Amino acid sequence: MYEDRTTAGALSTAADHPVILSDGSPPLTRQALRNDALGLRHRVPRGATVALVGPGSRLVAAAIVALEGWAARVELVGDLSPAVSSPDAVVLRSDEIDGVPGPPSTDDGASTRGEVDQVHTAWRLFSSGTTGLPTPTDHSLDSLTRRTRPADNRLDRGDRESRRWGLLYPPMRMAGIQVLLQAIHGGDSLVDAGTAELEARLDRFVRSGVDALSATPTMWRMILRSRAGDRLPLRQITMGGEIATQSLLNALRNRFGARITHVYASTEAGAAFSVNDAIEGFPRHYLDTPPGGVALDVRDGVLFVHAPGSSTAAPDGFVSTGDLVELRGDRVYFVGRASGLVNVGGDKVSPERVEETLRQHPAVQDAVVVPRRSSITGWVLTSEVVLAPSNDGLAPGDLRSALRAFVTEQLSRSHAPARITVVSELSLSSTGKASRA
Repeated sequence: MYEDRTTAGALSTAADHPVILSDGSPPLTRQALRNDALGLRHRVPRGATVALVGPGSRLVAAAIVALEGWAARVELVGDLSPAVSSPDAVVLRSDEIDGVPGPPSTDDGASTRGEVDQVHTAWRLFSSGTTGLPTPTDHSLDSLTRRTRPADNRLDRGDRESRRWGLLYPPMRMAGIQVLLQAIHGGDSLVDAGTAELEARLDRFVRSGVDALSATPTMWRMILRSRAGDRLPLRQITMGGEIATQSLLNALRNRFGARITHVYASTEAGAAFSVNDAIEGFPRHYLDTPPGGVALDVRDGVLFVHAPGSSTAAPDGFVSTGDLVELRGDRVYFVGRASGLVNVGGDKVSPERVEETLRQHPAVQDAVVVPRRSSITGWVLTSEVVLAPSNDGLAPGDLRSALRAFVTEQLSRSHAPARITVVSELSLSSTGKASRA
């Protein structure tokens, strides 16, 4: 059974090795997960629907081990309104359970790892709701663990040291789940520094010896500007959620010299594939020879992923990612979101393309572009930019004129932002992406 491999199998060695380390709670070890230390099976009737509420990585890790094959559905509500969950769900709140062990289960869990009384568990993740109401997608644990790296694989490749991951994502969103599953399934540990400011979390990671970190490209640019960034002893850099540009990949490689992995995963499609060559985009041959057996397709410029385990899959098993891609030579490049394209003066404009053009200007370190409605041109572009230390001291008016001229020269006049605001840091969404609100 697959559950054997992801839970009992993954926890069979180094039973006292910590899986989750977090402030204010004792480490959650492999043995504790095996023994259902939080008493989730006692709290949840077999075959029930469960809603996990709050920021707790400990609760999610415990649920992955204890409730797979036990609950009919686990809904990862996280920091969203509890109203998005099913009205009949058993609600488990991290602030009530994380530090309070439950009564011992009367079931030793053996039946959840075999054929007897096996319950198929659906894992329900929600979109962030930044563009409307959060929408649910159901996955199997199999689809969620497609890109995790098992401990046995690591040993086979000669890497005998486990990794210590820092958690920068909400643990109940897709990116956070991926890091948690890597800790559980890959024989690694995870340090949860909570929801403090980024600099404080990075300081905690340095003190805890974190050597593997997953973040969005926007967060990685912030890490490169941080004081603690230089002190991180990173061996593994992972990113996802936004376009990984070549300029960022080069900067990370030069700063840390670590292995760089770009993971492609979404709430709707689950974990699809990863790229480890530190080159923007992904190899074109992935379309013909699916990596890890996950078929990909490009339809009308949009990437589709074969994810029959997702509740949003079409009858052919494919899920539209909504990501626009371009085929150039032997590479496939991400160019933006299909839903983000806007008409500016008769031209189709991708905000992501304008952002990367702004970053190429020597006065700019980072940028986000947000379209706004216009009664004259249909849409206009507005932008926030973070200046590079060597911005030549341009006056605000001169800087804005220089940036508009630069974008016009590289793209076209319709791509030039009508309003440009200088900020010290970009605002982040709840999932670590540049906020486009």
